[in-house]
Amino acid sequence: MKINRFICILLTTCSFLVDLTNAHAVSIIDGKELALSIRDSIPPENISLEASMEVTLKDRKRINTPLIIETKLIGQGEFLTTYKTKSEKNRTIWQVRRKIGSPNIYSVELKDNDDPAKSVNIYIGLARSSFTLADFGLDFLHWPIQKTIKKQRRKSRLCNVLESRPKKVINGNYSRVLSWVDEKSGAILAADFFDLNGKILKRFSVKGLTKKNGQWQVDELEMKNLQEGSKSRLKINY
Repeated sequence: MKINRFICILLTTCSFLVDLTNAHAVSIIDGKELALSIRDSIPPENISLEASMEVTLKDRKRINTPLIIETKLIGQGEFLTTYKTKSEKNRTIWQVRRKIGSPNIYSVELKDNDDPAKSVNIYIGLARSSFTLADFGLDFLHWPIQKTIKKQRRKSRLCNVLESRPKKVINGNYSRVLSWVDEKSGAILAADFFDLNGKILKRFSVKGLTKKNGQWQVDELEMKNLQEGSKSRLKINY
């Protein structure tokens, strides 16, 4: 099964799904090289997609927010991904600006908000979901500690398991992230996010796949918040 190499939505993005054109099949690929290959991937063209964020809360209440996701090339090795609500009422715009060799730049624009200097909390969920700007920007791949700890099958595919850790754990941040990176496509098929106490906080996985023009495209991504008992699904409309 061949997965479409670059899906520009989330995680580039959405960005969880990227092209590892520079990664070679070896027994255990170096963790820093693997993280670098993922975070420095650039989309081949501008992309605009319609999507919906569907959130199921612990009390079974459902929240559905239509979104527009756009990725725009803005320079050499640089692109901007925008996630915005389709409704003009209470419109919110989230942006991740990514450049090869540089930290991400994040911004949030609220309707009728004239305070651009306000700092951005990249760990707040988009549209009341468990997906955050930090997740969409793959911020954990910029952490200094990156190790490939083993190979393991996930969703019937052989994956490199990448462990990412920050140099210093900060309140409100993750303490550790484990990613299952498909060996052939370079797609992150699943990831576990750990809290400050070392317990799993959230669990990401690729859910829906649709075959189009001979290639498999990801049309649904899921993030479960295991501690809150909620489930968020980002559904892409091609």
